[in-house]
Amino acid sequence: MFLSALFIGLVAAGLAAGGLLFNHDPQLHAHLALIVGFALVMALQNYLVNLTQMQPSLSFLNVTRIAGVFFNLAALVLLYLAFRPVDFVYVLTGQMICALALIALCVNWARRNVFRPVENPSQAPRDASTGHLLKYAFNQHGTVLIGLALTNFDKVYLLKVGTIVEFGYYSLAFTTSRLIGVLYDAMNTALYSRYAGKDEAELSKNINIAFRLTLLPMLILAGIGAALSPWLIQWVYGPKFASMTPAFIVLMFECVVSGAGWTLAQRFNAAGRPGLVLVRQLISVLPVVALLPILPRENISVYLALLMLLGATLRMAITLAIYPYVLKEPVPRLFPSKEEAQKVIASIRARLQARSVSNSEPV
Repeated sequence: MFLSALFIGLVAAGLAAGGLLFNHDPQLHAHLALIVGFALVMALQNYLVNLTQMQPSLSFLNVTRIAGVFFNLAALVLLYLAFRPVDFVYVLTGQMICALALIALCVNWARRNVFRPVENPSQAPRDASTGHLLKYAFNQHGTVLIGLALTNFDKVYLLKVGTIVEFGYYSLAFTTSRLIGVLYDAMNTALYSRYAGKDEAELSKNINIAFRLTLLPMLILAGIGAALSPWLIQWVYGPKFASMTPAFIVLMFECVVSGAGWTLAQRFNAAGRPGLVLVRQLISVLPVVALLPILPRENISVYLALLMLLGATLRMAITLAIYPYVLKEPVPRLFPSKEEAQKVIASIRARLQARSVSNSEPV
């Protein structure tokens, strides 16, 4: 754990320092130590928060997420009351303090749950070699870095070639469209936590079931959202934001396809093979980057959203192709069978009936 934390912290600090070399803003260079320290602390916070996924119930992971929100909200309120104006130095400092508080909580959790003595020495896991550990960390961290690039290349490109108004509308469309992906975020975290390091046959079975039982309902939900979006966007944000509707529709479907592809990727992450996910990410980057220079400038936000959808579709297709060629397993079906759909409906009915019976019983 300490070796992984050291590796991730040094990589994050190095990337932050290297990034500043390409920026000539003297104000940023004046705060080099703060920015590098912020990157290091945030990387350690994310590492430790992800470590809490080792707990199958995910109860402490949920605590960290809620605590992080409240810590940062409290810090912003205090900064607003104490300083006017609140510049970025104060914001970074406040977030660093919140991250350090979250790190302390996670370390205390790890002390009680990760570093406890092994009760049965004969069942103790074998120690991983340093080289294997660094390779695993590189694959995991590389996947995260490329994922950040795939998630943000559209906004960075639009900031360079478009207007600040287009950038604002597109960013709002993107963040709003992510709401449909909340289910996938929660489901993928639970799948990884429950099946990481367990029997691969059971892992593959449950990943495939989760994938095909959610893809069609989520696509239908995205279709309903797309049909209602011309009215919803103007109702929530106002008539001036009507121009973000086309990009929002495309990005909703991109969010569903991307989330479904990431569900399939848990088959490799949870089985200790993140290198395959890294390869998937790298392959999907190439056509996306190659198409950027030829995008029309008119309605650039819609074309960028379509490019995001293309990247998500490529990642899902590559993941599906990996199954027979690498895992020697059948390609997962996209949609559930009639029997599976009937089982789900029967399960929902049974739960509703059980709840209605419990509610009707006298206290």
